[in-house]
Amino acid sequence: MTLQKLLSLLIIAGLYSCMNNAPNNASENVLPTDTVWGTRTAATEITEPETNDFYFPADSLFIAKVLMTGPFHEDEVWPTAKDENWMGLFKSDNGYYTAPTRIRTTKVFDPVLDEDSLVNKTGWQVEAINQDSCLLLVSPLSFLKAKTVEPLLLKRDKIYPGDTLSFHYSGTDYKLYATGTKKKVQHDPLWYEVWNYRLYLQASKNGKLLEELLVAQPRFDDQMISIMFAGDIDGDGFLDLLIDTSSHYNMISPTLYLSAPAEKGHLLKVAGQHIAVGC
Repeated sequence: MTLQKLLSLLIIAGLYSCMNNAPNNASENVLPTDTVWGTRTAATEITEPETNDFYFPADSLFIAKVLMTGPFHEDEVWPTAKDENWMGLFKSDNGYYTAPTRIRTTKVFDPVLDEDSLVNKTGWQVEAINQDSCLLLVSPLSFLKAKTVEPLLLKRDKIYPGDTLSFHYSGTDYKLYATGTKKKVQHDPLWYEVWNYRLYLQASKNGKLLEELLVAQPRFDDQMISIMFAGDIDGDGFLDLLIDTSSHYNMISPTLYLSAPAEKGHLLKVAGQHIAVGC
C-alpha cells in the first residue's frame, strides 16, 4: 500500500473492523534495561523536535500476502482471497501452531460506508476454515510448513526510545531496542509522545553480531509500535516477529518478519503486511 492510499484511509471516520489481538506478553527470562545497547544514543526529551520523514518498512520489500480475520472495508480485502491457499498462525488450547487453511469471505454491511443504504453491503467478513483462533494468514511460502510454534513471552510489547529488552530464545541471545525522541504525557505516566522512532533487533548469527532495522516512524498519532507475537514461525530455529507497525490510533498494520528468507548478513526479512482502519 502506498503512502497516499494510507493517508486516504485515515480520512475515513471510524471503522467497525475488530481484529484478533495477540496475547499479552510476559516472561521471566526477559532482562529489560533502560539503556540503549551499542553505539546508538539514548532518547532525549524535548517539546517538539523536527521529524526526518523516514518510514520503514516499504511494501516494495514484501514477499507474501498477509491477511487478518474479521470485518473490513471493501478495499482492505481483495475478491479472490477466498480462492487462494493460506498458511495460518493459530492458537488452540494446547498452544500455537501453523497449518494450511482455506478462508471464507462474505459481503457484510459496513456501518460506516453503508450507513446511508439499507441494501448495499460493501464490507468483507474474513474467516479461516480452521476453528482455532487465527492470529494471521500468510500466502504460501516454500519454507512455511505445518508445525507447533513455541512463543517467546516478552515482558513488554512496547519498546520506547531509550529502552532495551534482552532475552534468550532457542539458543540465541537477542536485544530489542529503540532510538528516537520521547516526551512524557502528563496525564498518563505509562505513555509518551514519540518522534523519529526506530526499532532494532540485535543478535549473533553464525558468529557475527548483526543489527536489523525493524520499524522507522517519524511521528505518531496517539499510537505506539507493538510486538504482537514472537516465536519461530518458519521453523529455522531463529526468532520471527509479528509487529503492529501502525502510527495512527485508528489503524492496525500487522507486519510479519521471518528469519528463513533473510539475506546474508541479516536477521529477518519483512514478509508482508495487512493494513486496516480500526474501530
